[in-house]
Amino acid sequence: MTLAFASPLDAAEGLPHTIPYYLADRIKAGIIRWRYPPESSLREVELAAEFGASRGPVREALRILEQQGLVVHVPRRGFKVKAYTPDDLRQLYRLRAQLEGEVIDALADKDVGVLTDALERANEVMCFYAKRGDIEKYFAANVDFHQLMIDSTESSVLRTIMHQVNAMSLSIRYALLSSDFSGRGDYDYHARITQALCKRDFKLARNLTIEHITANLARAVEVYAKALRKYEK
Repeated sequence: MTLAFASPLDAAEGLPHTIPYYLADRIKAGIIRWRYPPESSLREVELAAEFGASRGPVREALRILEQQGLVVHVPRRGFKVKAYTPDDLRQLYRLRAQLEGEVIDALADKDVGVLTDALERANEVMCFYAKRGDIEKYFAANVDFHQLMIDSTESSVLRTIMHQVNAMSLSIRYALLSSDFSGRGDYDYHARITQALCKRDFKLARNLTIEHITANLARAVEVYAKALRKYEK
């Protein structure tokens, strides 16, 4: 048995890959990496020229991203990248922590042997790219680690909800990583979570997962606010 999953970094999981969804994926990747920073305008004409598409599919792509909570539409002014308040960030991090706790609970009645092997490999990839200073590949491996657990629940409800929450949180997580790229805290936590799952200590794995996510909350609020000020200048 092997685990296969769609990374939320660049793909609209479970959705048809038509031109609007393809464009949504590409714009989303730019939002995550702050190529399109919060509050920046997403002009249909400019995006159409950038991606070699017509305005209709671009408009549909922006509507998709609006549904995912990544952009907002301002009447008579068009679309812009959503900016989060400190309260938004706190709610998002706490919600993600509790939902990932639910993910661990959903694994309790499953054989997690294949999953833990995959988690160990994902963590090894993270360590490798941390040592090489490759933020992009480290970030992808970090996201993949969490996605492996989500997909292993085989729960369409958790997958759908987590897809939405992850879509909204990835740009914040990317900013956090870019501000201090060591990676040590992440893969240490990941190793402890994996070890707890290997021992089928789901209570410990749940607590570690929640602790891992919420440990970054205060710094996420600070880093995001600092990044916003930088792009406002």
